[in-house]
Amino acid sequence: MKAKITMLLIVGAAFFFVNQLNAQTVISGTKVVKSRGVSEYVIPTGDVAIEKPVLSRGGCVVDLDNWTGYYIDIWVDKVYKGRLNPWENSQLILPEGYNEVYCRTMGETYQWQSAGDCSEKFQLKLEEEAEVDSQESDGEDF
Repeated sequence: MKAKITMLLIVGAAFFFVNQLNAQTVISGTKVVKSRGVSEYVIPTGDVAIEKPVLSRGGCVVDLDNWTGYYIDIWVDKVYKGRLNPWENSQLILPEGYNEVYCRTMGETYQWQSAGDCSEKFQLKLEEEAEVDSQESDGEDF
């Protein structure tokens, strides 16, 4: 009986830690500061054909979850990857070793940025929304 209880505790702890590893990273958007220089993040003006990505050994899947009412443009290592609709999510298949994910609203009002880490999950939120969520979670649960 003790062995079964011990085994259940070990399995429960393992399940808890695996869920913590897969938790989404919340990235709060910041206001874009306009500058006179040429932006490094440019949306292509014409059609650009890209090879079909293949998830193989050494590849990464990055999940993006748009928790805003804005269209968000996405760049990986300063290469445009597409647009994410409001209140939707998407996945990118990337080679291992990418350095940066940069996102910006279509109207260039808000931006998000994160260093590259394989198999990440991002929740793109605005600062006001993230502050409200953190204040709500600070209360004690009864």
